[in-house]
Amino acid sequence: MNNSFFNAVLAETDPMYDAAVITASGTEYWKNESCNYCNNSHSVTKFFFATAVGILEGQGRLSRTDSVTSFFSPDDLPADYDKKWDRVTVEDALRHKTGLDTIPYGVDEDDDRAKIGDDYLKYVFSLKIEQKTGEYRRYSDAAYYLISQIITKAAGMNAERFLNEAVFLPLQFRQWALAKCPKGIPIGGGGLYARSDDVAKLGYVYACGGVYQNKRILPEGWITDAMKNDYACTQFRDTDVFVKTGAKGQMVAFSRQRRAAVAWHGYSNEGNARNDRLLEAFVRFLDECE
Repeated sequence: MNNSFFNAVLAETDPMYDAAVITASGTEYWKNESCNYCNNSHSVTKFFFATAVGILEGQGRLSRTDSVTSFFSPDDLPADYDKKWDRVTVEDALRHKTGLDTIPYGVDEDDDRAKIGDDYLKYVFSLKIEQKTGEYRRYSDAAYYLISQIITKAAGMNAERFLNEAVFLPLQFRQWALAKCPKGIPIGGGGLYARSDDVAKLGYVYACGGVYQNKRILPEGWITDAMKNDYACTQFRDTDVFVKTGAKGQMVAFSRQRRAAVAWHGYSNEGNARNDRLLEAFVRFLDECE
């Protein structure tokens, strides 16, 4: 294996766990022999839950314009919840524009159980909307826990099962797991444990307009909207590559123009600096392939 991307992976000094590139020519995969096959993708998980929303919308089972509270019964909500939540839409949650100004948690990691309790949904809806919904952006795992709950309601099954049937099985994932709240609903904002060569498959679906091995996984229009509106994917500088990062140095990225995807897991204290280096190497690799 000798290309500019994997050379960059091997040159990193902070630990790299695994990495994969998928192109029309196939999959190239590297794994550090000292590491597990499955690793925490952290916020890359949001890319999968946003995709599930796109699939459900394509099936007519929800709309991005639906209010987030419309999926729940009065018993699901705190009696005194802030009625501004009724104006928060699914799209606002996808874009982290609920109006929350307080970042509540990364519940799959933080030791806030005494404050949060066992009912994460009521905890999220107990928070006050302090800023203008639809305009003010504050990144929060809470928004994607709502997305996970909404998927569960709209699909009529646990979001974990829906993702398995709609994404993991058709993409032939091998080992995977999702972190869940005490009530068994996936966290949504983090906690997907998987191999990078499987994670990259969803990036490749986006690169190929929603199709994988001649089977449609999600609507092509959703991909265009996701890229335009930052539904868990953001343009990397002025390139044709769109990315979703995860804490401590995780990544999935894709190029529609050149039908390629990449993913990796690792650990880094450098924040975005290492991800930027590896993304630059991925872009070089794509240039070399042309």
